Amino acid sequence: MPQTEQSVDKLYGLAENLAQDFSLFPRRDTSLFLKGVLSERHIEAQLEALRTMDVDQYIERTVKPVEETTRPGAREIIAQFNRRIVREIEDGPMYAAEIELDFGGELRNVGFIAQDRSVASGAWGPQHHELAAQCASHFAIRSLPIVNMIDTPGADGGEEANSGNQAHSISRLIAELCNVDVPTIGIVLGQGYSGGAIPLAASNLLLSLRTGVFNTIHPRSLVNLTQRFNLSWQECAKFVGVSPFELYAQGNIDGIVDYEPGDPSTQNLIDVIVSGISAIENSTKQFVAEHPEILEHYHRNINRYLNLSESLAAVHASSTLKLRTSPSEYPNVFGVAFRYLRYLGLRRRIRTTTTNQYGRLANRDIPPGELAERVHRERRAAFLGWLQDPDLIIYDDVLSKSWKNFADKRLHVGDERGRIAQLIFGEPQKNYEDARRDLCLVTGLHLYNRWKAGAKDNLGALVAYLEHIEDNQFLLRPADIRDVRNLLTALDGADTPFINALKARFSYEGKKLFDIEANNGKSDGFLVNQLVSELNLILEGPSLYDEALLEGQGLSTMTTDLLRDGLADGASAVPLNRRLLEDTLWSHVERQGQRQDAIVDQDRTILDVVLEDDVREHFINECRNLVVFATAYENLVDDLVSVARQANDSHTLSETFLAGLVDSAVTAVQLTPGFGDLSEQQIRDSFAEWVTTFGSHSRCAPFLKSVEEWMRVVHKDKSDTLFVIVSFIFERVLPEYYGSLQGARRYEGKINPVRIGRRKDFWNRLTIAYRDLLFNEVLNREKKMKRSGWQDILGRYVDNFEEHYAELMTADPVDFPALRPSIEKALSTGVTPCGLITGFGDFRTDNGSYRAGIVVSNLDFQVGCIDNASCEKFCKLLVECANLRLPVICFVSSGGMQTKEGAAALFSMAVINDRITRFVRDNDLPVIMFGYGDCMGGAQASFVTHPLAQTYYFSGTKMPFAGQAVIESNLPFTCQLSNYLSVKPGAMNGLVIHPFADDLDEALREVDPALPLPTETVEQVVDRIMQGSLTADAPVVPADVVAEADLIRPVRRTLIHARGCTAVKLVRKAQEHGYEVVLVQSDPDMDSVPTDMVQARPGDSVVSLGGNTSDESYLNAASVLAVAEAEGVDSLHPGIGFLSEDPNFAKLMRDHRINFIGPPVSSMETMGNKSNAINTTINIGVPVVPGSHGIVSSSERAAEIAEEIGYPVLLKAVHGGGGKGIQVVEREGQIHSLFQQVTTEARSAFGNGDVYIEKFVTSLRHIEVQILRDTHGTTQVLGLRDCSVQRNNQKLMEESGSTMLPAELRQQVFDYALKIADAVSYVGAGTVEFIYDVPSNAVYFMEMNTRLQVEHPVTEMVTDVDIVKHQFEIASGGSIADLDFEESGYALEVRINAERIQQDAEGNVSFVPTPGLITRCELPGQADVDVMSMAATGKSVSPFYDSLVAQIIVKGEDRADTTRKMIAYLDNVKIEGICTNIPLIKRILADEQFTGGEYDTGYLPAFLARTDIPALIAEIEAASGMNAKGMDLEQLRIEGSDEIKVLSPSTGVFYTTPSPSEPDYVAVNDVISTEDVLFQMEAMKMFTPITLKSFSGEGGELYPSDTQYQVTRINNVSGQQVNEGDLLFVLKPIRSVEAA
Repeated sequence: MPQTEQSVDKLYGLAENLAQDFSLFPRRDTSLFLKGVLSERHIEAQLEALRTMDVDQYIERTVKPVEETTRPGAREIIAQFNRRIVREIEDGPMYAAEIELDFGGELRNVGFIAQDRSVASGAWGPQHHELAAQCASHFAIRSLPIVNMIDTPGADGGEEANSGNQAHSISRLIAELCNVDVPTIGIVLGQGYSGGAIPLAASNLLLSLRTGVFNTIHPRSLVNLTQRFNLSWQECAKFVGVSPFELYAQGNIDGIVDYEPGDPSTQNLIDVIVSGISAIENSTKQFVAEHPEILEHYHRNINRYLNLSESLAAVHASSTLKLRTSPSEYPNVFGVAFRYLRYLGLRRRIRTTTTNQYGRLANRDIPPGELAERVHRERRAAFLGWLQDPDLIIYDDVLSKSWKNFADKRLHVGDERGRIAQLIFGEPQKNYEDARRDLCLVTGLHLYNRWKAGAKDNLGALVAYLEHIEDNQFLLRPADIRDVRNLLTALDGADTPFINALKARFSYEGKKLFDIEANNGKSDGFLVNQLVSELNLILEGPSLYDEALLEGQGLSTMTTDLLRDGLADGASAVPLNRRLLEDTLWSHVERQGQRQDAIVDQDRTILDVVLEDDVREHFINECRNLVVFATAYENLVDDLVSVARQANDSHTLSETFLAGLVDSAVTAVQLTPGFGDLSEQQIRDSFAEWVTTFGSHSRCAPFLKSVEEWMRVVHKDKSDTLFVIVSFIFERVLPEYYGSLQGARRYEGKINPVRIGRRKDFWNRLTIAYRDLLFNEVLNREKKMKRSGWQDILGRYVDNFEEHYAELMTADPVDFPALRPSIEKALSTGVTPCGLITGFGDFRTDNGSYRAGIVVSNLDFQVGCIDNASCEKFCKLLVECANLRLPVICFVSSGGMQTKEGAAALFSMAVINDRITRFVRDNDLPVIMFGYGDCMGGAQASFVTHPLAQTYYFSGTKMPFAGQAVIESNLPFTCQLSNYLSVKPGAMNGLVIHPFADDLDEALREVDPALPLPTETVEQVVDRIMQGSLTADAPVVPADVVAEADLIRPVRRTLIHARGCTAVKLVRKAQEHGYEVVLVQSDPDMDSVPTDMVQARPGDSVVSLGGNTSDESYLNAASVLAVAEAEGVDSLHPGIGFLSEDPNFAKLMRDHRINFIGPPVSSMETMGNKSNAINTTINIGVPVVPGSHGIVSSSERAAEIAEEIGYPVLLKAVHGGGGKGIQVVEREGQIHSLFQQVTTEARSAFGNGDVYIEKFVTSLRHIEVQILRDTHGTTQVLGLRDCSVQRNNQKLMEESGSTMLPAELRQQVFDYALKIADAVSYVGAGTVEFIYDVPSNAVYFMEMNTRLQVEHPVTEMVTDVDIVKHQFEIASGGSIADLDFEESGYALEVRINAERIQQDAEGNVSFVPTPGLITRCELPGQADVDVMSMAATGKSVSPFYDSLVAQIIVKGEDRADTTRKMIAYLDNVKIEGICTNIPLIKRILADEQFTGGEYDTGYLPAFLARTDIPALIAEIEAASGMNAKGMDLEQLRIEGSDEIKVLSPSTGVFYTTPSPSEPDYVAVNDVISTEDVLFQMEAMKMFTPITLKSFSGEGGELYPSDTQYQVTRINNVSGQQVNEGDLLFVLKPIRSVEAA
């Protein structure tokens, strides 16, 4: 125990008593002391108005205004002050400023810390809380008052925030703002929710604007905790009271500013800030004068500052809450008083009662709640809204095509066909039935995705509608309303009993329709749809007939007939209600049955289709099957842990599991109304048939993909990767299961999705998701055992426990209905109705025992939520422990703050946090925290993670900032499990062994063998801290050290990490040599040539990495590792590009005992770093490009170096890129000025002005040398290649010799390559690249590629050495010492790219990628020709990668012979459907300069400059075989409509916005010209903006430029891949530009 002065700080002890009666102002009405606030009288009037409002009116008045997107935020309001801003600090939603304000003629600076809702809605992450804490400290050091502006939906609770210690950052900010020694004012500007609001609310004075709201969490989240009471979130909001007027009445805020964002003047806000600061300062002066103990407290502080104890110094050394170190920064006595009074103000808001004072209301009823009614009404309104305006089938190409096919097949049902005709055209009746089946399926799938989360309910509703169509045809349609405005006026003005009763049944939103003035800004279409929806809900309800209400009203014979017949039990009242509506509003509503318009195809809706007599019953069955599907999908999502378990164990799903999945769904739906008298077996058989049809249908995959996307939104708490697995189960596994039952196929049940979508790092995240499900199962099992209750903890550790303050309990301050039953139950069963148990006892450890204050969570009441009573207990205990000089030991497991106490619960966070700060600092006593179980929310973010507490967590603790009930996003266990976070700096002091679950760590390690585990016990931690040591033992993280040499072993099963031509070559070679192959491919590459090669051989497998781009697929090392481990490979070939030269990737594989077929990590690190590579080569005598080889500090030194190496030279910025920071210096006179220019440019562009200098080689050839080196130290130099025909550093051709490199230099580069390989202990295949400086006749080392090169087959051709084969053999430990080869002949490789040439008006030439479908591909087999091709007939070239589609390598006797052979071969190559560069290559091969061999790397641009480009373009287009015939506008017209289509001009990725942060180019209903950008296309990393002018027809422009167009439909989402000819937009020509 630390030894300090034994007397107790009186001020600390007095705080609890003073707080009870504390008030900043002598009287209650703050308007008497503060300028710019509302008076008590005004507030009371508003309270009365709120009390009389119904729930919807209340929400409209309180919650909705702050959610308006147009509401100004803090930064905008501050700018409106029009005061001098001395300094600003901003980081996303965190904004701080120092502003000069006028205090009665004296200008003073005030610090502002604000949540800016214009960024991320004002939600702060850890970095924002930390920055705010720094700002607060900075302001306080400079004695600036602080104004905290609160405007947040809550702190960021996502994965990244949790991983970044979000709870800790909030706790630190609370501590900092409670501790600052200046006046502070908190102002709620708009939303003030959760842990995001409380730090800034911890102020001397807390105010709200007129429209502010303040509560523990948003009421929408509160409803998650009250669903069993049927309370809607709207009711919850009204119960807790979120408006400033209610908050003031509850004592939770000190006043209401007479201002709201958007008001023309901010003077009231400025006045309240100035008068508020002054009032705080005046009250503080008075307090100091009246309380001399503050001076004693200050003297004690000074004494501690001057004589800091070792223990307190150690605490602060490890804490983020720092002591002031400079005397000039140290606070004065008034600063201490500001801090103390702030605590009193916060403490005063804590209200509790005792078990003796609490009034028992045993028989009190809970309000019935309206959640279910609201949900039903919203769902029903949505369905009826669809009935009013069902989708037109003409807008959906798939639906339209299916309908036309059905109509055609129905037309020919009676046709008689002979046997031959039936063979050709099919049997008419079967064709008709197939077409109907297709129509029903396509329509059902369309509606399912149209209704999304409401699909199951709406499909059931549609079944009921179709089954009772006679009654339901009486529902209103918009066309039945003759004049909606006249009708609304009539309803508003009518005062008859029946109409008044009718209007009373309207919903809150519906009653707004009677506001005639407000309707002026709304369209007739909007009004009629709203009105019809409201009336239909009423028509569906109970009968409107009431004889008294209809007295004197004439009724039609149709109505009296219905009344005479009466309503049978369960019969619909819709027909009668419709007739009554017609009778009473006859001049405004059409009679049902009067309108029987013929349906034309362009007006045909889905409802019209399913109402067809020969479709209806079949479609009802379709709906039922989709309901079974929806139920099975839900059941699968609910039981994903079973999927995870089987996936982890065997990577398959059992037939038993699938049978159970279907059976449970069938049992559930059989009891619902839509299934009538169908038996379970009938439903099961129908579903089996449906699954079989669905699985083979072309719409299956797109449908499931769409379901996946919106299901992720519905189930935000689950990883999106899991929905890919769910889709795969329905797409492949379930149809396979039913196929096996019918004997059609063998059931394997393998979980290997082939369509993953644009999900980055899929397999790694899926592994994490599976793991999370299993972790959750383990921890839930532990939780159900209930062996960590407060009684267990006390029994394990504490002797002689005496409970203190047991009588304190929550006062239920807002009389929340869902809290009262819990209190009553607790009192009736002897449970303490409070979240904490507090008292004193002797804490047992290994070394004896310590008398201590004990705090333990009471999980028996409200899962240990911290309520106001918990806060008061904790504070009282701290005071008593200070008096007795005792430490405090806490065991906390809590769901957070007690949200059912309303806003008051938030202040518990600040109060406990502040008392811990003062307890540790003022009393030099430790607070030891042990978090366990679920430790989250306000408890975690206020005191468990307090910066001065010694915080430890049990193994297996879930410790997120907020739980899943509040945060609607997936939180992987990596960001919330104590074991993972134990190695995260700042997350905790240490991890301890769970004292009650000896088997827990073993169970957790079974899920993740690499999980960090604790080594210390609770007892050891307490002993160590009490002895003055704060350094914890680190958790144990398994370290399986693998030496690279240990992985040199025979290759048997290898993973090939490559795509395209490279994958073709590697798969071919691996299969030739008998290796089992696992190929990983992105989604677009799953239908590729290498995929086909692998799938054709039993035992090999293809696994999709998902994603489209490299970043989403091939570059995700962790996912590649996950696949490698799951597939049981022993080695990995990294291919070419992607991660092949990443030493971290190589190390990752080898660390997991997978042999990376490549060089050692050290070799990759040395030669992959330009500086290291140059230094290495210089040290072994290999020449590099002459230059500084380091930073040049001055222009004088640059001139010296340039003189040494000779002009011209290059000045290059060390951090340069993008063409910036590089300059050619031609002569000596330029060096000084250009040096300054480059350094200035570099400093401006990159923040660093460092430059280096090197020789500028004016004419060069690109030379490279192929080497092989084995693990035994044998190096073989195989040959040389010349790659000088290139553009923009991209090679187009490679040759096995160089026409200009002298023989002596050829031998030099061979020698240099050998020296380099030996110097870095290289292993495997590698390429050393050199520059041949033609004018200087010298060679320089350029770089080494520590991988296979694209052009390696050139060397293979002339040496007959199988390089890839030797890569595998070297990796297996083989030797190349006996490799015998001799170079013969000459080889040439050309790269065939999918691209066309474009020439702009200035004559500039560019190469444009042309992805798309290859309709014809002929690559003849021929001796001395090797082809590596990803091109094949029917294969597509993806827009997401480079344009290389084939490598053709030809061998001849010499260069001339090889060139002739290449031209002859290319003449026989046919690739159609895409454009290629073959015509360009053939021209180059025939070019005299090329055949002469006298050229350098500038050859290709010069060649293009002297080429007839238009002729070359025509040649390329002709070779592509693509139909160049222009499109005609008539072909784009939608049949029976004046609308026209916009089709995709090419295959690519469709984007509606220039960048994710910018608005869409166009929206529906926008009017555009042909010049306006509609969208942009991305193909092979090139972006092209598209306008209507971009399209051309046979006669020139396709869309007339003298016309404007209205966008009526956007058919794709941004980021979606589209193919050439896909529908993108529907436009309506509206007028000519001249007419406009």
